[in-house]
Amino acid sequence: MKLLRTPEGIPADDPELLSVTVGNFDGVHRGHAAVIEELVESARSRGAMAVAVTFEPHPIAVVAPEHAPGLLTTTDEKAELMAPSGLAALLVVEFTPEVMNENAREFLSWLKVGHGSHLVLGYDFHMGKGRCCDIGRLSELGAEIGYGLDVVPPVEHDGLPISSTRIRESVAEGDVEDAQVMLGRPYSLRGKVVGGQGAGKLLRSPTANLELPEEKLLPGDGVYVASATSLDGRPAALYVGTRPTFGRGERRAEVHILDLEADLYGATLAVDLVERIRGDETFGSAEELAARIGEDLERVRERAQARGM
Repeated sequence: MKLLRTPEGIPADDPELLSVTVGNFDGVHRGHAAVIEELVESARSRGAMAVAVTFEPHPIAVVAPEHAPGLLTTTDEKAELMAPSGLAALLVVEFTPEVMNENAREFLSWLKVGHGSHLVLGYDFHMGKGRCCDIGRLSELGAEIGYGLDVVPPVEHDGLPISSTRIRESVAEGDVEDAQVMLGRPYSLRGKVVGGQGAGKLLRSPTANLELPEEKLLPGDGVYVASATSLDGRPAALYVGTRPTFGRGERRAEVHILDLEADLYGATLAVDLVERIRGDETFGSAEELAARIGEDLERVRERAQARGM
């Protein structure tokens, strides 16, 4: 799969050889997977190029920055998750005020969608200024321009459509098991191990402090069972919070790999979140906190063993 930043890599001479889907695809969840699968199958049947189009940054970060959501997946993570799908290319479009104000006809023309092209979109897709162009309008445009349109119905969980918003809510609440069902895989964090304040060593449980992209959504504060996927799935304890026992600071993510004494400083560490075992708490002393961390690590070990990790 090619990663494109402009539509120059899309064939312009024959629109019939183009099948396209457009969306934010944050999380690349099960609903997104259904759209991409339909796109790839449709393109293969037509001998066409299957292209997914997404945006960077998230459109809300431009339209209403104060309401910009934390991201389930960065652009690099999206590309990594989409690569095995059979897509020919992922086109990442810089979302600007100019793109925001383009009408659907202009944007589709820029994407080289024309007579004989094919669109595959999710049931709730909107585009254009103020999200004014919905599936109905795109169907009308299809009749005018001559492109085909397939609409993929929602994939549901607990009787409601799976959406990035629902998954963000579950992650923010610490319910990573519910998020995993909707994502179709565990929610993950990946970052460079950077220096911390050394409190982990003082508490006899050294941790790897993860430097994460600013836009990445952190799960709700607390202690989690995790799997260090970049270390052959070793069981790990993940702490997310502000260290209230030492005076609240910035929210951070710290990982303790069970039974590993190696120095991970400078390495890139990836962890899958499995379940939360408790929320964040304030303790009366460092000694009380150290005792609780010992209990947490035993709990993590027990839960990891029960899950066959």
